[in-house]
Amino acid sequence: MLIDTKDLCGTAEAAEVLGVVKQRIHTLRKREDFPKPVVVLAATPLWDGNALLAFKATWKPVVSQDTPPQELTTTL
Repeated sequence: MLIDTKDLCGTAEAAEVLGVVKQRIHTLRKREDFPKPVVVLAATPLWDGNALLAFKATWKPVVSQDTPPQELTTTL
């Protein structure tokens, strides 16, 4: 299977695609249904962006009551 390099996503891009912080990607990787990286480099794993979009379409994130909605979070 050939993957177009423009469809590859590192941790930062994967977080952006899924609408989460980069640290959450490390937790999501432990899930059985999370896409496996195409390759793991020293700097970051690389995922097929289309696989991430397919995961996002079926993923139901759980937001705890302690987690403020993303649009209300302030970055300093």
